[in-house]
Amino acid sequence: MTHPPRSLPALVLLLELALGSSLAVAGAAATEPPAAVTEFVRAVPVTAAEPVATGLRGIDTPALAAHLHFLASPALAGRGLDTPSLEVAAEYLAAQLRIAGVAPFGSGSGPAAYFQELPLRRIAPPTGELTVEHAAGESGRGRSYRSGVDLLLSGAPVGALRGPVVDAGWGVREPQLGRDDWRGLDVRGRLVLVRAGAPGGPEWRTDELVGRWDATDEDDRDDAKLAIARELGAAALLVVEKDDFAARLARGELAEEESFAPFAADDEDDGPPRIRVSSAVARALLGEPSGGEAVLPRGPLPGVAVELRVEAVERTALARNVLGILPGSDPARRDEAVVLGAHYDHLGTRDGRVHPGADDNASGVAALLEIARAFAAAPRSPRRTLVFAFWTGEEEGHLGSRFYLRSPRWPLAQTAAYLNLDMIGHPWRREEIAELLADREVPDATTFLGSFEPADFVELGLPAERPELDAALRAGGAATGLTLHFDRTDGKHGGSDYRGFARRGVPFIRFFGNFFPGYHEPGDTADALAPEQVRRVARLAFATAWELADR
Repeated sequence: MTHPPRSLPALVLLLELALGSSLAVAGAAATEPPAAVTEFVRAVPVTAAEPVATGLRGIDTPALAAHLHFLASPALAGRGLDTPSLEVAAEYLAAQLRIAGVAPFGSGSGPAAYFQELPLRRIAPPTGELTVEHAAGESGRGRSYRSGVDLLLSGAPVGALRGPVVDAGWGVREPQLGRDDWRGLDVRGRLVLVRAGAPGGPEWRTDELVGRWDATDEDDRDDAKLAIARELGAAALLVVEKDDFAARLARGELAEEESFAPFAADDEDDGPPRIRVSSAVARALLGEPSGGEAVLPRGPLPGVAVELRVEAVERTALARNVLGILPGSDPARRDEAVVLGAHYDHLGTRDGRVHPGADDNASGVAALLEIARAFAAAPRSPRRTLVFAFWTGEEEGHLGSRFYLRSPRWPLAQTAAYLNLDMIGHPWRREEIAELLADREVPDATTFLGSFEPADFVELGLPAERPELDAALRAGGAATGLTLHFDRTDGKHGGSDYRGFARRGVPFIRFFGNFFPGYHEPGDTADALAPEQVRRVARLAFATAWELADR
């Protein structure tokens, strides 16, 4: 998963006890939220009603820790896609669901009934070149640039592509800042040149805009630009990297990588291929240096064309989602479902070092297993159906959830909500919460911060104008005694499997803990995270899911 950006909506601070829901004791005091969007919720604990109370007690730390230590153990070698260790993890998940009494919901039969198989393309590190062609008499005519020297092609399809070039400046689109670099440009069928990152100026350095246009994770940094390029029909996106790009290539910090892709193209593709290019390529295209904060779109580059050739060896691979189901108890509502998901793959072994993936995402998987067990053990099921989805291939482009969305086992039109658990094993620190409160200009922030323990603070990502999600989370916070921050986001450029659901209009909640230095490193071990934090978020997700499913 990539670090989710934080938005800056209008702020209202709500200090409440509970909503009138199945989670609160009868007659418990409650304060109705104001009409404005609620961003912070401090819940004073109330006693949850049955059967929710029993379910919450059943989610215990030792069981979560056992799942975590197994999934992140050296024996599973980082659960890389298309590896035997990931298949062991899939069999473990199916067995745990079967033991818990959760029925299978895959597309297989017999012992494979929990699995939804998806074919993939496994693509070796590509090679290729990009040739800049100018009209007769112009400098740079016929100059070619090689992958690994001036280019990174990973993820670009095998084959040849040739076309004219359009300069789209930074490639940003922010109406609230009065800037749209794509306005008036005809990019259909053309290669579009953009600069990496965002324009200079403090207005572009908010958490929200950095997350959208200049994210730290370079794999996802250009997603918003790719989405616009796709919308406008561009043939490819040429991203001019910063001046240290060539040096990073020379040092081996950047290199062409193996990749995976859906066997058949789907509508979750982020857009046309992204080709990362050096400033030398930009100069050949533009005739001058490409940087500077004042870069503006030039539009079509007269007399300039680019030819791109990509070669790579492909083979087929097979991966599996793991799916379970608990039918709803109400005949009038059981045809609607709440889906809960967590990806169980990670990075495997890279450069000879195992990446255990304890937080990312053995933590979310362990939580989902115990949530499923708690629901299955309840004396009655919620009114709506529950689907438990363990996704494969998230680290390679959300491949498992993308396949499910293309071939959903439960109709998306009858999916009431999607709850995603990813990287929930690290709590916030007091100084981080204080910084967040200061950023949001919370009145009397010091008093507010002193009213709860930092470990009892959870940030959730969810869209605005979905009151049913707000109400369910407020009730879940009251039942678990957690203080919540609602990070408003449309989710369409998010870094985990909720993205595809958001793009299809399914209401979603992103359950997330906190970022930590071992992200995507061998140091992401079970010993480095806090199982009690996993329990807190798991209990919140259970209570929230019950509220949504029992409406």
